[in-house]
Amino acid sequence: MQSRLINLVATLACVLAACTSNVSGCYPGVAMPIVAQAPDAGIIAIAGQASGTVRVMFARNGGIVLIKDIRLPPGQSVTNLSVSADGRDVVIGTESAVYLASGGTWKLEVVGVLTRGPLVDAPRGS
Repeated sequence: MQSRLINLVATLACVLAACTSNVSGCYPGVAMPIVAQAPDAGIIAIAGQASGTVRVMFARNGGIVLIKDIRLPPGQSVTNLSVSADGRDVVIGTESAVYLASGGTWKLEVVGVLTRGPLVDAPRGS
């Protein structure tokens, strides 16, 4: 069952990669989509390289159902992706922020802001 799910995810990743504007096909050295999954829950989250959208899907017994398209604010693109073990939360990393989308409302919330260098008012260690 799990190997079948992994094969399905790999196939889906290649299909999504083929549809991404900066990818010409599934060849070695070509940028692949970012994939995160919670196999026990049957949840898969997938985003294309430099994409501002994450697709959350439910996959069981060879079928896939789209649950939600999560769109990031303009100018943001996905760099990292993670799904909680129960499949209810998706954490999306970008170059400047970390977002959380929870399965109840799928409302996108900023949970962290990334900075380059020390914060102005940060306490300094001795």
